[in-house]
Amino acid sequence: MQQSVDVAREIEAAATRFAEQGWAVVQDLLPGGLVADLAEALDALCARAPQLPAAVRARSFVFEKDLPAKARDGVPAAEVGDAVFIASDLAAHSPVWRVLLDQPALGALARAVLGSDAACLHFMNGTIKQPHWGRAIAWHRDFPNHYLCPSRSSFVRLMLCLDGMQVEGGATRFIPGSHRIGDDAARQAKGEGGIGPSEARPAPGDGVAATCAPGAIVLIHPKVLHGGPANRGGRIRRNVVLQVGVPDAPPMGLPESVTGWLLA
Repeated sequence: MQQSVDVAREIEAAATRFAEQGWAVVQDLLPGGLVADLAEALDALCARAPQLPAAVRARSFVFEKDLPAKARDGVPAAEVGDAVFIASDLAAHSPVWRVLLDQPALGALARAVLGSDAACLHFMNGTIKQPHWGRAIAWHRDFPNHYLCPSRSSFVRLMLCLDGMQVEGGATRFIPGSHRIGDDAARQAKGEGGIGPSEARPAPGDGVAATCAPGAIVLIHPKVLHGGPANRGGRIRRNVVLQVGVPDAPPMGLPESVTGWLLA
C-alpha cells in the first residue's frame, strides 16, 4: 500500500511541474526488468529492420542514411550503415510493448496530466541517437504534427528513456513556460518554423536539459518548445515515445496497430 501512495504522490507532483513548465521528469514508475526487456526488443527490431519487406521498412522505419548529414555533425551516409533513427508501430513487432501499455502507473500518469478519466494511445515509436554522431533535433513543438495529430492540443507525449539522458548524449532541452500559447498561435508558429512571431529563436544550447536515469519518463506538453543537440557521447540514447490523448479527440492520419488503445 505504501508503494501505491508514493507512486500517486509522485504522479501528482509531476503533473504540477508539467502544468507549470510544460515538461517534467518522473523516476521509478516502471519495473526495471521491463525497461531492460524493452531495450532488448528495440535492439532486436532495429537489427532485423534491413531484412524486413520493403513495405514494412517504408511504413515503420526511418534510417539515418536517408536523412541529411548536417544534423549528425556531417557524418556521411556511407558511414552510418543501416542505423535506425525512428522505429514506428513498435507493438506490431513484439508483444512486450503491450506489456508496457498495461502498466497501471503509466495509465495513471497519462490521465493525471491530461486531466481525463481515460487516456487513449495515438502512437508509440523508438527514437535512437547513436553514439558520437546521433542526430540533433531542431527546436519545435509537437502540436500540430504531420503523423497522427488531433484537431486540438489535447494530448501529451510520454518519453520513456531506456538509457537515461545525459547532456553529452544529446539530452532533450526545453524552454520552460513556452507551452502557454493558444492552439491557433501554435499552428501559426508551425508554419513559421516552429517559432512564433513574438518568440526569440533559441540557440542549440538554450533551455533546460532533461537529464535523468534509465527508466525515467519525460512528460512533454504538445506546445512546449523543445529540441536536442547531437549525441557526442560514447553511449547510445534510446527513447520510446508514446503520444496519448483524450478519447473524444482522436488523431487524424494512418493509424498504428495500437492506435486507440486505452492505457491501463
